[in-house]
Order: sequence, then C-alpha cells, then structure tokens
Amino acid sequence: MFLSPRQVAHALQVSESSVKRWCDKGDVETQYTSGGHRRISTTTLLRFLRESHRPLVHPEILGLPGILDLASLSETDSAAELCNALLALDEDRCREINSALYLSGKPVLEICENVIARALNLIGDRWECGEAEVYHERRGCEIAALLVHDLRRLLPVPPAAAPLAIGGGISGDPYRLPTLMVETVLRELGWRAISLGENIPLSSFATATRALQPRLVWFSLSYITDEDALVDGYRSFYADCGRLASIAVGGQAVNQDLLRRIPFSVHCPKLADLPAFVKSIEPLPA
Repeated sequence: MFLSPRQVAHALQVSESSVKRWCDKGDVETQYTSGGHRRISTTTLLRFLRESHRPLVHPEILGLPGILDLASLSETDSAAELCNALLALDEDRCREINSALYLSGKPVLEICENVIARALNLIGDRWECGEAEVYHERRGCEIAALLVHDLRRLLPVPPAAAPLAIGGGISGDPYRLPTLMVETVLRELGWRAISLGENIPLSSFATATRALQPRLVWFSLSYITDEDALVDGYRSFYADCGRLASIAVGGQAVNQDLLRRIPFSVHCPKLADLPAFVKSIEPLPA
C-alpha cells in the first residue's frame, strides 16, 4: 500500500511540507510516480515511525487498528495486559496492544516470545487453577495467530535475493502458532521464510526441500505422538536432505534424549536463539 505525502501528513497530524522535506532529505524512503509525485509505502512509513518514535494519530489510514497510548502499557506488564484481553475475547484490544508494541520499536522476536507466548502461558496457568476455560485457551490461540499475521504484514517484503528458509510442524503436531512465529522472526531478519504449516509428514518436508532448495529448514516440535517413529522418519529425511540445507530444531517437545538420537545443525530452545545462528549461515542483504 502506497500513500501520498498528504495522506501521511494526515495520519501523523503534521504538515504536508514536513513530510515532503523528510522525503527529500532521505529520512523516509520514497518512490516516484511517472508524473514525479512522491509515494511512500506503508512498511517504509512504519519503519520511520519505529525509529523516530513519532506518534501515529490516525492508524486507520494505514489500515491499522487504534493505537494505544504507550504510557498505558508501561504501567503494567504487556503480557498480562494481553492475557486479560485474550480472556475477554477482545480481539480489537489485542490488536491495539500488538500494534502499539510494534510501533514502540520492540523487535518482532520480543513481541512474539515475551508478550504473545507469555500471555498464552498465563492463560494456561489460569486454566490449571480453574480460572479459565478450554474455550479461552482455544480462542486465545486463534487471536494470537492473527496477531502474528499482523506483525508479518507490517514487515518489509524480503528481497528476491534473500536466502530462503522453510519449516513447520511434523505429523501429529497440531500446533500452528510456534512455526508462524519462527517464520515471522526470520522475515524480520531479512529471510524469505515460508511456514509450510503443521502436521506435515517428514517425507513431504523432504520433497519440499528438494524442490525449493532452501538454505535453512526448521522443525517446530511442540507435540510428539511417537518418538521412535519420529526418529526413524527424521533420520531418513536427514540422510536425504541434510547436505542440502542447515537444519534447525526447536519446540517444547524437544528433550535431551531426542537430541542425542537425531542429527541437526542447531537446537534453538527459544526464538532468541535464531538470530545468531541464521546470521552465521548467510550474510544477509542490507
């Protein structure tokens, strides 16, 4: 989506001349129409706002939900705030919190791991204590997936020359959110990351690896139905594709016994372990 300087000025409640000055100084990356008119992409403008900490007064112009006053988030833990909104099934409030955190300059990795995932863990704790119902947890996961998709849409599109990564969850693993988070974090790091989804046979991962030729394949192991069957299938995959790509494994179902039984390039217990590893694989474009 591209905006004119007038639309940007209205969204930020500044003068149109100020926006044009930012464009001409190179503060805001600008494209020009055949008639010489300035145009600013939404992702470019969001990057400028994150770096300059300028307020977005009319987020609806950018297709975003209402933006909370960040001061309101500083008084309480963001994960607890999001947990309460998820329990209330208040999707709009959840999206407001998500957008506010992104525009505050927080990395997508931190939002995913320290806010969204932590909020879901808090719901799990309340469930165990009888303070939440199954529908709270299920709907919470659905809204959380929407939040991750929102973050992905806010990120710049990786260039065609960026290294490719594919991944997902294996057969018997129904959890979608972890692999969506990995995909989005890798995109923030400049990779062309594609989550293939959840509950995918390892033989299908092998076919995808041969066809797409990624630099990295990730496996999000949140739930394992049969560890012996997983190990056999994984070893077959690795024998076929281990030389074609780096292999990253992670997820709450991964334990030390499993790690001793399977080959891999890196084990990432947390999303925060990804950046250092992927930067060692491929120099990323600026």
